[in-house]
Amino acid sequence: MSAADIAKVRILELGDTSYFKTQYPERTTLLWAGARLPFDRSIVDGFATPLRVLRELRSGKHDIVVCYPTRYSPWHPRYWARAPLQTPFNPWASLTRQFGVSMLRFTDVPVPLVGVDMDDAFGIGKSSVFLLDKADVFFKRELPVDRWQVLYGTVHPHLPTLRFRNNERWRRRMKKLHPISLPQFGHDAPMQQAPFPEKTHDIFFAGGVGGNSSVRGDGLRELERLKAQGYRIDQPAERMEYRAYLGRMSRSWIAWSPEGLGWDCNRHYEAAMVQSVPLMNNPTIQRHAPLLEGVHGLYYDPESGGLERAAATALADKDRLKRMAIAARDLVFAHHTGKAYCDHIIRSAFDAHAGR
Repeated sequence: MSAADIAKVRILELGDTSYFKTQYPERTTLLWAGARLPFDRSIVDGFATPLRVLRELRSGKHDIVVCYPTRYSPWHPRYWARAPLQTPFNPWASLTRQFGVSMLRFTDVPVPLVGVDMDDAFGIGKSSVFLLDKADVFFKRELPVDRWQVLYGTVHPHLPTLRFRNNERWRRRMKKLHPISLPQFGHDAPMQQAPFPEKTHDIFFAGGVGGNSSVRGDGLRELERLKAQGYRIDQPAERMEYRAYLGRMSRSWIAWSPEGLGWDCNRHYEAAMVQSVPLMNNPTIQRHAPLLEGVHGLYYDPESGGLERAAATALADKDRLKRMAIAARDLVFAHHTGKAYCDHIIRSAFDAHAGR
């Protein structure tokens, strides 16, 4: 699809996320299915109650349906416990909006249908498997390198077996899975053409450690060893306003960006946007438009000494780091902004729908 075609697409967005409504507010109808309402409630056009979803699907007003599957079954008690507190004066919506995405199972969807799973977890819940049949394409942020592992512990009690993997129906389902990245909205046009920032530090890191990935706790010890060797480490202890955080990160040659609850992390792309080269532990997932090793980013082995070696080697060649930082910024603005994210999903959905 051309940019002009994408600019005309009318979108029905179902779930607990508002990427398309944020990017294309005039052309997107957002029906909210989440137990908790968004911070800005004005963006919600209605609740994803079963009747409202059916009415929208039959209206003919939409050219594509984008849905975000729920982590748990819509019968799960966490929805019944939380939703009424968010909308006490709309009891019907409180009790039924979590069923909105599930209604797609029972009705014909005449336009391209997309499932988008942005959860930190690598699995797909049983209640969402129907989308692997109904949807034209299913995007998953934390898509394991072996796609079959999305079924571990939910659809399959263990790793899917050889017999399971040779099942033709499941093979068709697995082909619909595609990786997607975290979209970036916190940027402005001048950042894309900003001059290369002055560097005052070698490595920057700001992020939660306690209660987070063990990769972060392990890496902190290596940062201390690098600091003892004379490398300039900027590790702010205080929580910063977003623009201040970006500005401070831009003044370091490298931004250490270890995985959090999932491997994909906003910091990978935020660092690149401000021309600090992201240093990431080796990926455990398939990636969309990835930051390539030695071209846009740096990767290290999570075993002891891996972070230390990768950082010291990279910092020995500042000219190379500068080239990488500029290339990384260009890649992120081309593929990982909110607009690029939404347009990629729309384009992929129409291509898949046409090929069915």
